[in-house]
Amino acid sequence: MALFLVSRTDHCDCDEYDAIVVRAGDEATALKVATNGRQREKLDGFYWDPDFEGFRRDGSNLAVEKLESRGSAGVILSSFYAG
Repeated sequence: MALFLVSRTDHCDCDEYDAIVVRAGDEATALKVATNGRQREKLDGFYWDPDFEGFRRDGSNLAVEKLESRGSAGVILSSFYAG
């Protein structure tokens, strides 16, 4: 398992995620975790409710980067964009 940075490649609005760090076996699995969500029903049909607001279901606005596990102690990700 490795750590992967999954980050947005487009503009991030308020109350959306712009990046997450996940533990996964490969990039494809990291992208699958990042694009996870649920299909929900509403009066006029269905909609996609992502686990990470702003991450597209198809992953088209995301980049995946494997992180080095060695290095000095410190913060890996601090991402805050609240409305």
